[in-house]
Amino acid sequence: MKKISIISAIALCIGSVSAQMGAKLDQYYMDYSMINPAAMNTHEQGHVTLLYNKMFSAVPGSPQTTVLNIAMPVPAKNTGYGLYYMRERVGFSEMHNAYATYAYSLPIASTTNLNLGMSVGVLSQNFDMSKAVYISGNDPIIKSLMLTPPVTRADLRASAFINGEKWFGGFAFSRLSKPRFDYIYYNYTASYQMQSQASLLFGYNIDLGNDILLKPSVYVSAYNFDYYRVQYNASFNYQDKFWMGIGGNDIGQIGGNIGFAPQSDIKVSYSYNTPTGAQRIALGNSHEFHTYIGFSALGGGSRDGDNNSTNGGDGEGEGDANLNSSGENVDGESEGGANVNSSAFRKEVTVTNLEDLIAFGAGKDTSGIKLPPIEKVKPSPGFYLVAGLHSAESKANKQIKDLYKKGVFAYKIYDPSNKSYYVFLKEFPSEKDANKGIFYYESAVPQVWIREVK
Repeated sequence: MKKISIISAIALCIGSVSAQMGAKLDQYYMDYSMINPAAMNTHEQGHVTLLYNKMFSAVPGSPQTTVLNIAMPVPAKNTGYGLYYMRERVGFSEMHNAYATYAYSLPIASTTNLNLGMSVGVLSQNFDMSKAVYISGNDPIIKSLMLTPPVTRADLRASAFINGEKWFGGFAFSRLSKPRFDYIYYNYTASYQMQSQASLLFGYNIDLGNDILLKPSVYVSAYNFDYYRVQYNASFNYQDKFWMGIGGNDIGQIGGNIGFAPQSDIKVSYSYNTPTGAQRIALGNSHEFHTYIGFSALGGGSRDGDNNSTNGGDGEGEGDANLNSSGENVDGESEGGANVNSSAFRKEVTVTNLEDLIAFGAGKDTSGIKLPPIEKVKPSPGFYLVAGLHSAESKANKQIKDLYKKGVFAYKIYDPSNKSYYVFLKEFPSEKDANKGIFYYESAVPQVWIREVK
């Protein structure tokens, strides 16, 4: 009888751990690289993502998930590097996941990129008996669990992410090695082989006008291809400054999400899910908090010197780097009214290309610079020296003016592949010449890179 009780207890612990393997991230749509590492290459600057999820708050010991995701894309080399940590806790059992990722991007069409990722890492499982509720601390089962050392196993993940002009999709596999965890208590043994995990992600961006995007997405997870979980969400996004949406999943939860950007390259959001029907009282609600921080907000110099350079999808900027951007609104500080028609002395200027801004001259008040909207078409072929990527044209305009204050002339182009705006400094006929240009601007601009438009 004692044998049965011991084996049953260990099996129960292992069973609780197996439930952790399906960690649920409600706001998967805020940073796709959390669930698909290859997606990090769709960003133009590095970022850090923090997430905390608490499921079924009315149930003691219910699942809790904590995530730290660091993405470091290198657009100039079509590569990316990432670090990922996740802690899954259910009851008194914990699973720690840690991975390092390498990703590479392959252009497969003028507006489409294929991003591939490979991750290596470890899984470490342990029991925290301070979280357990038991009758007697002298129970040999309790003592054995207290003395059970963490079990660590190696793991592999593979991922692919493809993004077009308005759509994206990806799949990922983890636990490829199907790590096995063994537990021994005297002459009693138990083991558990973890499930492989596969996921499929798809989404579409719908432009509703007035700087509002509707972003529906679906995320499907499979465990050994025997059990499936479906999550879905549709969010309205205004200039990447404010967003809200609704979502749900196949286990009967529905809810909403809301978020805002308190400053450049920082996003804060919250999601709330509640079970339907009689489950609501028994299980309680689920809560999730998410924070996104771009490297530029940490003082690391973003490629965009402004904000939200991480929203762009593809990374293949086709920006029309017409260096001669006409940054509008350059303020020109009227310098004595001689030759009023000369752009060099005007207090105001409407910029439609880079030459307009250069002719306007430096050192004037930026309130006089007018930057009208540009046409949303693919720019002309060439090698462009780019300093920023933005989801909204207003952000590109702001960076142009910020650079102007530093004595740097810049303009903007639109990339149909990811519906983003690039701020460029100059256009070059060859990559060799563009590389030379990087050294010219590096002292004044924190980070610049080359974008080839074919």
